[in-house]
Amino acid sequence: TKNNQFQALLQYSEPAHAQQAKQALDCQNIYNSCCTLHIDFSKLVNLNVRYNNDKSRDYTRPELPTGDGQHSLDSAMAAALRKDSSLLGALNPLSAAAAVAAGRVALAGQPGVLLVSNLNEEMVTPQSLFTFFGVYGDVQRVKILYNKKDSALVQMSDCNQAQLAMSHLNGQKMYGNVIRVTLSKHQTVALPRDGLDVQGLTKDYANSPLHRFKKPGSKNFQNIFPPSATLHLSNIPQNVTEDDLQLLFTNTGGTVKAFRFFQDHKMALIQMSTVEEAIQALIDLHNYSMGGNQHLRVSFSKSSI
Repeated sequence: TKNNQFQALLQYSEPAHAQQAKQALDCQNIYNSCCTLHIDFSKLVNLNVRYNNDKSRDYTRPELPTGDGQHSLDSAMAAALRKDSSLLGALNPLSAAAAVAAGRVALAGQPGVLLVSNLNEEMVTPQSLFTFFGVYGDVQRVKILYNKKDSALVQMSDCNQAQLAMSHLNGQKMYGNVIRVTLSKHQTVALPRDGLDVQGLTKDYANSPLHRFKKPGSKNFQNIFPPSATLHLSNIPQNVTEDDLQLLFTNTGGTVKAFRFFQDHKMALIQMSTVEEAIQALIDLHNYSMGGNQHLRVSFSKSSI
């Protein structure tokens, strides 16, 4: 401890993973309104862990002793764990963020399907769910339930993205309703047979060009933030003015409180009066055609204006 605060060192397999974890978890609370994490990079290059116990652990070497003269695992179990590292329950940075925020551990092999309930059935569409949940992962399929249209299944690319979306979107307001997001028991979202989905309740987005995270190492992984009243805009044409954008976002039904262009005018920050208004604006205007084959990109920002 230092200044009555607990400190710990963690080592990731790659610097990029550490950066993603820092971006996602810094200043997050472990418990509601307390135990706020403060994360900085260490000067150490590697951690030298000698024992696996409640004070230290090397997840790549399960055979290490516990430090009390007894080995933590017998040799057969240690060999099995080395062969199948998924048994260690190792988390990548995205699932680590979700695990802290959701208060659970994302184990390998969990399904990537979410059940979203208490939706506004008069307003919600597969496309709106694709856009909203697509902020936190690449949505593969969406199915609004035929006999319960205030509920939907959203299939993400993997369980880590599902955990991340759940941790950020559970309890948010969408079309006036506080939505509930939980893990579904379904492994995948089944597509209907041809001609049976006359209401268009199920959509396949597996090949969508709008996936934010399909490129490995994309900067989008470093810019994942909870829903906020401030939105980050990018891919803005040079001839578009502040007045143009303010009018565009006002037309989504909200009130623009503040606006700021970045120096090159290709990006900007815009602040709506509430988080709910910002969510609505993002759903309505992400990928909005600005003319000349340019489409507006909208995401949540951690910055304020």
